[in-house]
Formats: sequence, structure tokens, C-alpha cells
Amino acid sequence: MPQGSWVSQLLLCCCFICFSVSAQSLDESSRNQLLQAPTIQHKVAAFKQLIIDDEIDSLNFALQRLALLQQEAVRFLLLRTLEQEKTIFSASVERFVEQQRLIPPVYYLTNQGEGFEFSTPAFDYPSVASRLVKTWQQEKGILDFVMKVEQHELSLPQWLSKNKRQYHARESLLIQELGSLSESGVDYLVKQVIDASIRSWLPSTRVMAALARTSQNQDIYRLLWLMKSDEYSEAELTRLSGLNDDFSVQQVMAASHNPSLKAQAIEALVQLNPMPETVKTYLVQTLSQEEAPYVAQILVKAGYGNWLDELLKANRQMKLRVLSQALR
Repeated sequence: MPQGSWVSQLLLCCCFICFSVSAQSLDESSRNQLLQAPTIQHKVAAFKQLIIDDEIDSLNFALQRLALLQQEAVRFLLLRTLEQEKTIFSASVERFVEQQRLIPPVYYLTNQGEGFEFSTPAFDYPSVASRLVKTWQQEKGILDFVMKVEQHELSLPQWLSKNKRQYHARESLLIQELGSLSESGVDYLVKQVIDASIRSWLPSTRVMAALARTSQNQDIYRLLWLMKSDEYSEAELTRLSGLNDDFSVQQVMAASHNPSLKAQAIEALVQLNPMPETVKTYLVQTLSQEEAPYVAQILVKAGYGNWLDELLKANRQMKLRVLSQALR
């Protein structure tokens, strides 16, 4: 075992021995005075420099030289400073923080409730240490994901499906980081989804909608509109409906082929003002299909009755009786 590691383990054991004494009560005023004391503030600043210099053994020895009450106050303030500054630290610093979670507090505040009382740590450094460790783990997960995508070393189906307990968290991470990926990284993920060799697998609509929105890839949108619609595909259709560029309009028309999205898509197309010629052509095609009555009614409500009347006169292949009823 390396000497540094051996020393850290010995110091940790000493901490447990020191903290094995029974709990001590401390009042709120004394706690606050101690946290604000210049001597404590000076110690925190000095110990922070030891962390910056990666002198963890020296830090542990210095902590042990303090009185027990001062130790707890300094541990709390030092860890809170690390949490607030959100700095990247060495592995030895991370081990030091992890060890603080295991050291039980001795000093407690007694709080009065309605007919009962309860105690909380006066200097809850284990909770601060736990938050720090959790944050670092999350940041490492994000960095690992981004690096693997950018280096084209992440199998998306395996990464999303390997651990079912982490599935939702990994979906959220993917969606959160899509905007920070390079074009090459996004294209790498897109190719995995549309690749014929993995066509039997698709991410959830939640991921597909985010990937489509970020990549603007027609094949991803095509797959999204083929999937069973839900709140995520509906939300993406709503977003596209608020845009007037050619690509968005094309996707709204494509979404209308999904039976569950048809009504939302048709209504969005009819509301376009001015209505593009491509949309008019598309609506004319729908007027020759089974949804003709529904489309005709929407057009009439939107003020396109005269246009429908002209279509009837010019195109006898349309369902004349159905359209005539809609125009009444």
C-alpha cells in the first residue's frame, strides 16, 4: 500500500476514535459565533491552501491538532467552500471529501417542536461532503459521455439499455448535453439511430424528439412520426407549427401521416398565413382521401370556403357530396 494511502487510512481511524465520544449539545448562538470567529476563518483559509497544494496528509494532521469543536466547524466551512467554488480537484482531495462523510458529528443543536424535540448536527459536514461527491460523480458522467461521443466510441443502444435503473437519468443527460456536442458528435448519434442494422431498436420519443430538434435530420423526424405519439412528439409538432421556414412546414405535413397527430398537424397547416403553395397542394391531395370531410370543415372554419368552392369547380375528382356539405 502506498505510504500516502496508509497515512490517510491511519488518520481516518484516528478520526473515528476521536468522534466515538457521546453527542454534545450546542446552542445556536454559540454555533454562529464559532463559525464567524476570525481564528476559524483563518484556519479554513489555510486549510484550503493545503487542498490547492494537494497536501492532504498535512491537512489531516492539522485538523487533528484542533479541539474537537473547532474541528467540526472547520470541516463544515471548508467543505462548504469547496461546494460553493465548484472547482475541479485531484483524486486525493476527492478521497478526503469522501472520508468526511464517514466521520459522525459530535455536536448537535436541539430544536423544539410542538410537544417534542429533535436534534440536528451543529456542523453537518457529512451532508455537504455527500453533495460534493454526488456532484462530482454527475460531472464525471457528463464528461465521460461527451468524450465518448466526440471520439465516436459510445454505442448508444448499449449505453441507454445496459442499466435499466439509470435509463431515465441517462436519457436526461443525453438530452441535456445534445446542444453542447459538435456537429460530428450529433451526426454520430444520428447515424446509430437510422442505421438499418439497428432498426429494431429506437430510443424513446423523448430522446427522438430532442435528437430531431437538435440535428434537424429528416430521417430522425421520419422515424419520430412513425412512432406511437405521446406528449414529446406532440410538443415537437407544436414547436414546429410555430415556425414558418420550409423545413418546419415539411415536417408538419409529414407528421400528419401519423393518425394520432393528423388533427393537430392539419389544423396547424390551415392556420399558416399566408399559406405556402406546397401546403395548398398537400391539402388538395388530402381532399381526395378519406379525411376529406374533416379537412374541408377545418378549411371552412379558417375562412377558406371560397377557395374550396373554386377547387370543386376545377376538380371533379374530389368527393363532391362531402365537400358540398362542408361548404353549406
